[in-house]
Amino acid sequence: MRAHKRERGSVKLAEEYLEAVYEILQQRDGRVRPVDVAKALNVAPSTVKKVITRLCEKGYLRYQPYKVLELTEEGLARVRQLKHRHDTVSKLFQTLGLDELSAEVEAERMEHSLSETSTAVLEALLNTLESDLEVLHRVRSGVSEVLVGGGFLRRKD
Repeated sequence: MRAHKRERGSVKLAEEYLEAVYEILQQRDGRVRPVDVAKALNVAPSTVKKVITRLCEKGYLRYQPYKVLELTEEGLARVRQLKHRHDTVSKLFQTLGLDELSAEVEAERMEHSLSETSTAVLEALLNTLESDLEVLHRVRSGVSEVLVGGGFLRRKD
């Protein structure tokens, strides 16, 4: 993980911490401490404690000082929702012709801003493109012109 520009008290910040807790839990057989989150996000432990307190108040985490963090069912559901948004956006961009790295970077940028409605619309678009190869070819052709001609992003081969 890398450090991100953070806005104090933002939803995006809280979501990034939830994702970090989840990823560390996956890597460490269910054991994560606040210091692990601080290291993963490249922030001070005192900052982590403030955000953890907020996430506990919202019902996403359980934590007692000097113990490990636990995701609640609500927290796990939120992480799954975020991962679904991310995966939908990333897959859509890859389907449109972006390389995997560019698609992942863009998905990370967008996932915290999308509503469930927007995610559903993007998923419907993705499903349509995947089921209609003629439409997919026409759309990819237009996207390719933008990518290559504008030099914005690398094209998926």
